[in-house]
Amino acid sequence: MNPTSPIERRGADPDRLSRHLRELGIDPAAAERIDNAIPAALAIAGRITRVVITLEHLRRPVLGAAIPGAY
Repeated sequence: MNPTSPIERRGADPDRLSRHLRELGIDPAAAERIDNAIPAALAIAGRITRVVITLEHLRRPVLGAAIPGAY
């Protein structure tokens, strides 16, 4: 699913997230574009995984490294 355009759903069960979208006030059949889709995408991910990302998580340093030759 493209978070900015919920009407563009694909996969074996494209309507699986429709209930969550409606609960967040998003009409899954509407063609309108969502300008700031990140909060809605994180809310849906939290509902599915039961892991809620908070602002505190986003303020932490992100650890990572480049692996030579991996790209």
